[in-house]
Amino acid sequence: MDIKIVNPNEITEPLSDLWKQMLTTEHATDSPFFHPEYVRILGKYRKRVRVAIITEHNQPVAFFPFEKHGRTGRPLGIKLCDFQGIVRTAGTNIDARNLLKGCHLKSWQFDHLVSSQPEFSSWQMRKDDSLYIDLSAGYEEYLKERKQAGTSQISKFKRKHRKLEREIGAVTFDWHTDQTDVFDMVLELKSAQRKRTGTFDILQFDWVKQFLNDIRNTHADGFEGVLSVLRVNGQAIGAHLGMKTSTVLHHWFPVYDLRFNKYSPGLILLLKTAQAAAENGIQRIDLGKGDERYKKSLGSGSISVGEGVAETCAVHHVIRSMWFYTREWLRTSPLRKSLQYPKRIIRSFNTRNAMN
Repeated sequence: MDIKIVNPNEITEPLSDLWKQMLTTEHATDSPFFHPEYVRILGKYRKRVRVAIITEHNQPVAFFPFEKHGRTGRPLGIKLCDFQGIVRTAGTNIDARNLLKGCHLKSWQFDHLVSSQPEFSSWQMRKDDSLYIDLSAGYEEYLKERKQAGTSQISKFKRKHRKLEREIGAVTFDWHTDQTDVFDMVLELKSAQRKRTGTFDILQFDWVKQFLNDIRNTHADGFEGVLSVLRVNGQAIGAHLGMKTSTVLHHWFPVYDLRFNKYSPGLILLLKTAQAAAENGIQRIDLGKGDERYKKSLGSGSISVGEGVAETCAVHHVIRSMWFYTREWLRTSPLRKSLQYPKRIIRSFNTRNAMN
């Protein structure tokens, strides 16, 4: 097995075609985050992006996209990337340490690894569910399944939709728009949300905004940006910027106008998006990991994602594991609240450095 490291712009059309053929060999690697077009676009803005091409008998059998920060590997786009791992042909097995050495890395950090990938099973220190909306049987069947599961969100959606139309005016939804003011709305409201909640705002970086603008205008083979908008009386009250393959939409940057909060515009926006997605051939909407109420209520399936660090040195792995489990203990200990602010400051500093 040989490993060659290239820049994204060195992926030729034949290689890209092979890559796309591999996307459906494993559950979750059909996500837009694994598509070569996503990697190519990101490479325009992140000079650290690399792709490892793994070959056997001179034939490519796997692709491993990553960011190279010295001898440390990081996920593509750092905080942007909600799925991470290897894209490969069926039956291909790869040794993680040999892969890292072939990439000239001492370690690879991940926080949304597709947990089912066996190469990194021993390196995962924590697993979470990344929920999704299953549209494989259609939108109406999805609604029926959610009702049977006991969620109240479907009836709430219908009630709030009627209330919004009755009290404000006609509600319309566009699956995709190329209007710049809608894109600007997404950026503005998402940054405001991050500031309001005290969470890290990746939109503070100009390259991220330029990258997302590029994504929304992309309509490539099997990969497209989707900018959806919810309006009442012609006024935009909610919008979502995502990206899709032929069958999977990633729910990425949803926003809504807080002045309409009593009408649950976020819920209306998501279910309108799901309906339109099904009409456009989408079979799954990935919601990402997280314990938000809407994900638990509307998610009808999940993909396990892992957090951890793969290392070439066993001693380093033991030390890092001890630190990780100490950190996990502190998260549930009585000291959690007193440590929350300094922890957030340190994490923000590290993330900002990685994203610069």
